[in-house]
Amino acid sequence: MNAKLSRQMTLLGLGVLAFYAGALGTGQASLEILPQFAISALIFLSSGKIMRQMAEKLPAREQKEHEEVEEPNWELRNLVLNWVAAATVVGVVALFLVKPASMTFNEFGRFLLKMDVIITDYNMPIAP
Repeated sequence: MNAKLSRQMTLLGLGVLAFYAGALGTGQASLEILPQFAISALIFLSSGKIMRQMAEKLPAREQKEHEEVEEPNWELRNLVLNWVAAATVVGVVALFLVKPASMTFNEFGRFLLKMDVIITDYNMPIAP
């Protein structure tokens, strides 16, 4: 597990370097922030190597103890999956109910993004 994590940290460091190079190459970032970017990428890259070295130093007995995999709690996972699926269905149905029939989803999305103020002080007629 530690070896996988060290590889992931190294890949994350390489991804950070690629991101920073792209940001600098496209002009989205200036050279003033280069030292902070370089230090964070260096930390990611070196943390993978440090984790790998620590995993090699662990005794074989401790590695076997950590490799034991517990069986997942399928009941909890099933409940979470059911609730997420139900919330997704309710959200989609609510979206269809709220959207006017004459609008497309793109127009409705643009309408929601441009709506800055919601007016809540309507003049309601007084009931007799």
